[in-house]
Amino acid sequence: MLRKAVMLSLEDTAAVEILRILVENYGFDESGGKIFQKNGVPIICLDKSMLYADDEVASLEADLVIVPSKHVSETGRRCLLVHSTGNWGASALYGGKPKQLSATSAAAVYKALIELRQAVENSGLRDVEVGMEATHHGPYSEKPLIFVEVGSDIGAWRDTKMAEAAAEAVHQLCFGGETNLPEPAVGFGGGHYPRDILKPVFTGSYMVGHVASKHHFPLDEEVIRQAFQRTVEQPRTALIDWDGLRSEHRTTLTRILSNYGVDVVKV
Repeated sequence: MLRKAVMLSLEDTAAVEILRILVENYGFDESGGKIFQKNGVPIICLDKSMLYADDEVASLEADLVIVPSKHVSETGRRCLLVHSTGNWGASALYGGKPKQLSATSAAAVYKALIELRQAVENSGLRDVEVGMEATHHGPYSEKPLIFVEVGSDIGAWRDTKMAEAAAEAVHQLCFGGETNLPEPAVGFGGGHYPRDILKPVFTGSYMVGHVASKHHFPLDEEVIRQAFQRTVEQPRTALIDWDGLRSEHRTTLTRILSNYGVDVVKV
């Protein structure tokens, strides 16, 4: 049985609202020291940003860490998003380590997306996009870790129905039963919101943990390998947004993937 843990920042408006729903609607009880518990699953609350919580995550005894969080966007679009963490390049301005990807679970990302979409349908939320983001920011984690985010402005972060949808996904990740899962993969190309890569995910053909957008290219071969090695399901397939990558980047990427024995699927 996988050990699950939820960790969040009390500085994060959306995370605090999701915490409230988990306590009031799902039976998590405060056990002291800013920790809540339900059936052995803890929610650990920090007085700091989750982006820089490498040490706190490392101290957890868990096989999967789920981070409820806000999503910030200048567009202010209403969305519920899931993503893995890490830095494809040398910059680590927003936490994590340069050229290091965290461990992730494609199954956890997939389950969160499906639960979010179902929760949106059940709640009657309108004009809310359920999607993924490319892998970015911290914390760095050697344990599989995913973010479940509510975006993209203060109105959405305080929206009870948005928080309820996110809380439902978090709760299902912690306590939901096993489901039939599609083939795991790593995504490459497209924008920060990889909508073309997401299409075969929502049709149930693939599940994706790490995604590198076109903005991260060119990529070092080592970090490409990490995307496969640090996904617990050990994918052997790459989904490439063919039109969402420059030709020279596609050529280099497909050569590396071929040498690594990875199947390429154009999306």
